[in-house]
Parts: sequence; C-alpha cells; structure tokens
Amino acid sequence: MKNAIKMLALDLDGTLALDDHQISPATKRGLQQLHNNEEVEVVIATGRRYRSTRYVADNLDFDVSIVCNGGALVKNQQHQTLQSVTFTEDQVQHLIKLGRSVGLSLSGQRDSHALGGPDFYIDNAEVWNKQAQGYFDDNAAYAEAADIQKNWQDILVIGAFDDEEKLLAFSKLVNEDSEGRFNTVIVPHLDSPYHYCEVSLSHVTKWYGLDVLAQKNFITADNICAAGDQMNDYAMVQTVAHGVAMANGNDELKSIANFICGRHDEDGLLDVVNYIRQHNRKHG
Repeated sequence: MKNAIKMLALDLDGTLALDDHQISPATKRGLQQLHNNEEVEVVIATGRRYRSTRYVADNLDFDVSIVCNGGALVKNQQHQTLQSVTFTEDQVQHLIKLGRSVGLSLSGQRDSHALGGPDFYIDNAEVWNKQAQGYFDDNAAYAEAADIQKNWQDILVIGAFDDEEKLLAFSKLVNEDSEGRFNTVIVPHLDSPYHYCEVSLSHVTKWYGLDVLAQKNFITADNICAAGDQMNDYAMVQTVAHGVAMANGNDELKSIANFICGRHDEDGLLDVVNYIRQHNRKHG
C-alpha cells in the first residue's frame, strides 16, 4: 500500500465546521468509518487556537491529532505537544510597532493548555474596534488585555481583525521586512464585514505542522489528502499528493487543488471520503 492515502487533514472553518462548532451528522459518520475502520488517520489542520479547535474536534467522537495556530502548534491524540514554534522578543516588538503605526489592535496567541494563563492577549495600546472587542468578550475567560510588547513570551501567532484595506496596509509593511522573517495571510471573517490577518514566521504553515505528524507516522506527502477553503490552506493543499479545495473556497486555492469537492455546508467532505475509498481500493 505504498501509494495508499493514510492520512486526511481537514481545515475547520469553511471545511469541516458548521455553525456553533458543529459537524454534519453524515460527514461525521463518514469520517468515523474512515478513521476507525479503514486505517486512514483523520487530523485537524487549522488557524484556530487549540481550545477552540477542540470545540469542533471533540464533536467527531474519536481522538484526533491537531495542527493549530496555522502550523505553529502540534498536539497528538493524547494532547501532548509535539511542536511549538514561537516568536522571539525582537520579532514581537517589530510586529506590534507596525500594527500600532496603522492603528491595529493585534492579538498574540499562545498555548495555554501547556503553559497556563490566557489563550491570547489583545494589545491595549489602541482603541479596539467592534470585532476585536467582541472577540475579547466572547472569550473573556481565556483572554487578557495587555501590552504585548511586555508580554512577548510564548507567542505562536500574531493576528488582527479589521477592515481589509487596513489589514492590507499592515501586511505590506510586514512583508517589507528585509530578512523575510514573516508570512501574512488575510482571510474573510465568517458572518462579519471584517477580515482577519494572521502573521506567522515565514517557514510556519499548516504543512509545516502536518509534516511533523507525517514523519511520526512514517508516511510522506504522497500518502496524505488535505482539504481546505482559504489561502492559509495553500501550502498543505499544494504539497500533498491529494489536495482538495471546497466548492465554497478561495478561487486561487481551487486553481492548485487536485480536485474540488462540494460545499462544506452540503456534506462536501463526503466527496473526499469517497475519493479516498476509491483510491485506496485501487492502490491497496
């Protein structure tokens, strides 16, 4: 079974997750059968932080490994940390300075599961917009308003919610870094007029995190299928042998995918389940 698909990596928002962190019953059954009976390990690969990833993952009703924070943090099925990639003090200071220069309230995400403390800080040097305030209020038990320049330790991802134009201006400044230390991705925020800009270290992508699990399982990109809908899924969809874009996904992502499945809210992932079964029957 050298060419069999042995791992399925799934993005969450716009791919697996529905409203209120739910999963379609039909999609859940298909993934359970694939994972439990057909020797295909289902894993999550998302830009979410670990806690909010677990809200969805736990609804699968089987244990999964998780690549979260855009690939900076990887946890196995027993919730043990396999990889944690954080910014240096100099890098955090630089990014916060750029964010403040364009009036952004940046957030810094961290691994509170392993370290304790808040899931994330929101920089309190600027007046928060409605989305940043709502993000804080919705997660008040796990968030902290703080000067991130003084709380730079253990930051996995820097991000901001705001108008697309302001985020593009910030992204341009970040990408002018002479050392090429960072990567930015801007995605629409579901159910709001805002967008979200995520800043990671230049080498950190979902594929970077997924590769940790691949090596642990002694498989390669040839044995992996990955499905997503936005540009933060680009690296993993492009790298694996079986890259899938959702019908509701970004057009540029669709252009590099091996195939396009149905919409996430119409059990589109069942197309992927069936594809894997057909492929593995042929190559089993």
